[in-house]
Amino acid sequence: MRITLVQGDITEQDVDAVVNAANSSLLGGGGVDGAIHRRGGPTILADCRRLRATRFPKGLPTGQAVATTAGELPALWVIHTVGPVYSPSEDRSELLASCHRESLRVADELGARTVAFPAVSTGAYGWPVKDAARIAVRAVRKTDTRVAEVRFVLFDERAFTAYGEALRAAGPTDEEIAAALAAQPDEAWRRLFDLADALTPDDLKVTWEGGEETEPGVRTVPWPGYSRAVRRILDALSELGVVVVFDWTEWHRRSPLFPDGRGLRDAPVADAARLATTYIRGERFRDGSIQQAIENGALQAILDRLRRWYHEERPASGPGGGAGERR
Repeated sequence: MRITLVQGDITEQDVDAVVNAANSSLLGGGGVDGAIHRRGGPTILADCRRLRATRFPKGLPTGQAVATTAGELPALWVIHTVGPVYSPSEDRSELLASCHRESLRVADELGARTVAFPAVSTGAYGWPVKDAARIAVRAVRKTDTRVAEVRFVLFDERAFTAYGEALRAAGPTDEEIAAALAAQPDEAWRRLFDLADALTPDDLKVTWEGGEETEPGVRTVPWPGYSRAVRRILDALSELGVVVVFDWTEWHRRSPLFPDGRGLRDAPVADAARLATTYIRGERFRDGSIQQAIENGALQAILDRLRRWYHEERPASGPGGGAGERR
């Protein structure tokens, strides 16, 4: 799935489905809701009234989604979803994420391949746009869907900037990371696994240096010393593209795979790259990050997941890249 950003009017998008930031009544309102009803014409409202009379007599619940005709819009369908009202005292982020997941579920039921989203809940419902952008991008990225393109259509520069920052922070998708790893030559992967197989207990020992008192009351900052074997493995991971650009500081706070990689065996190989990035980049900000990965088993879990992917999941590539030639 491709995620794109557009600054403009959602009612003008030539896509299969546009998402309406509706209210629970489904009878129109202000903002995006009002614009879609005005541009789409009375057939959208007629469909909404039928839904209220049949499926949703009490209104569409927050976080859910339902489709109607798109009327006079360029799109084929409108997917109505009800975003949560922002509350500083209650975490409603799961409801906002649900709006995006449920909209994509409905899109799959319709057979829609291109879907345009507004910045749900950021208008009258008061959700801070930077946080809404982070939640929206993360929810869309994690949803298993047949939709080929999700287009976020942002009305103003502030929202466009916020969603762009959220998309950059999210980094490459699972598929993009896996494709980049698959493009690396077999020789480089074999070198990594040979280095891993040659590790000894002594190689995994960490010696701390520095910390001496250079003058009364002044000490140098201690730093960890890693063996040549460990440093070569870290270099090999970087050369293979296992270290990726994304907001690892946010990821590690939310991922159940951190800190020890437990569950990594059944996770996408992209998560092995994300966990490796967290520790390797983390070493620059906190000495001893790699030591933590060695001691808690995360480094071994990363290597094991990469090896399993290489032998069992990596698609066969060019000359000499067949699965039968891997070891």
